[in-house]
Amino acid sequence: MNFFMEKNKDAGHRVTIKIPKTTVNNSLLQEFIKIRKTTKINGFRKGKTPIRVIQEKYGSAIYYDIFKKLMQKFFYEFIKTEKIKIIGSPKFYIHQDEDKKKEYFEYSVIYELYPQFQIKDIKQIKVNKINVEITEEDIKKNIETNKNKKNIWNPVNKAVKSYDRVTINYCIYEKNKKIKKFDKDNISFIVSKNTLIPQLNYKIINHFVNDIIFFKIKFHAFHPEKELQNKDITFKIKIIKIEKKQELESEKSNKKNITEKKTIQTDYQTIKNNLHSQINIITDKYLENQIIQKIVEKNILLLPPLLFQKEIKNLYKQYTKQYQEENSNILEKKYHMSLDSEVKKRLYFQIIIEQIILNNKLFADENNIQKLIKKISSNYKNPMEIIKLYNKNKNLKNTMKNIELERQAMLLLKKSIKIEKQNWNFERFLNYNWASHEELML
Repeated sequence: MNFFMEKNKDAGHRVTIKIPKTTVNNSLLQEFIKIRKTTKINGFRKGKTPIRVIQEKYGSAIYYDIFKKLMQKFFYEFIKTEKIKIIGSPKFYIHQDEDKKKEYFEYSVIYELYPQFQIKDIKQIKVNKINVEITEEDIKKNIETNKNKKNIWNPVNKAVKSYDRVTINYCIYEKNKKIKKFDKDNISFIVSKNTLIPQLNYKIINHFVNDIIFFKIKFHAFHPEKELQNKDITFKIKIIKIEKKQELESEKSNKKNITEKKTIQTDYQTIKNNLHSQINIITDKYLENQIIQKIVEKNILLLPPLLFQKEIKNLYKQYTKQYQEENSNILEKKYHMSLDSEVKKRLYFQIIIEQIILNNKLFADENNIQKLIKKISSNYKNPMEIIKLYNKNKNLKNTMKNIELERQAMLLLKKSIKIEKQNWNFERFLNYNWASHEELML
């Protein structure tokens, strides 16, 4: 196979490949023979139709299919030989066969390479690891906060304040034209403690029942509602009800009996374990994010536009599916945020981890994978069903394999960099602005 490689400024990488005409003609002949065996044409017995007649009847369509298959076959042989990792779908271009005397057909393929990346100065990277100390008093406070209480919401005739529960109706307009399909009634939420857009929270403060509020927002280009994408939408909000919370001890929690101490002890241990588990997940993720961020700061890592757009589309599909499955509200904050930062974060992590795996020739340890499966399955009512599912499902096996490889790669990174420990108390952990690291929150 003959090929010629070049790099275009705008079109990415390009390779020109030559396919011998004898290869094309032989493939065509084999296809014509297959058709003759299975197709009956008027005037000829089945299997006896002359190749010339088959060629005249089916030639154009078959030639296109055969040449398409050969172009793909030769191109993927080329990337295998050159050990090239491509992104997305390559674009094929057939050259005009002006010189009939040539012994080959010529075509070009434009493709984008997966970024090549070398990690430098890894030992110079410094990050902070947060260690959180939880005291018995912290756990007792947590039990007290989460023990069985009955919340009563009492309607009030006062202005809306933070942490009030508010019920609203709303409708939306584009260029003063109402879009009726998005009308919503009786939407309740707790002010300043919800997952809705910030504009709603601060616009509604200090208003009263029956007040009508207007505000305008521009919907994101990747909002799940295609009809609203990139549009300036005006919301008309009417406040239906304002309520304030009153906490009451339930009858159950007021009963003092012999079993209460056992229950408290059980709650104590469960809450202690849960707190440690959640804190470890959040602080480990925080540490890993620092590592990736520091590596990107010290090393030039350019994300190919094709790879970036591909990941944007994947994330948009995930968001749209989630939006539909959860029957989400158009006011949900996460659907109004740019996908760019999340996509960059994902791709940086993916590229760096893959480079660590490649450089260190890491392989998935089956024993560790089995431990991981057992750990995951223990969270389900029927652990054996999860284990059986893993053994049967190829995609799940690949996912577990990738998780194990990522774990090994991240462990190597942690051993290579400088980690400075920071000791926090539980209160500092709770009051830290984790909102700037929303992906960490469980």
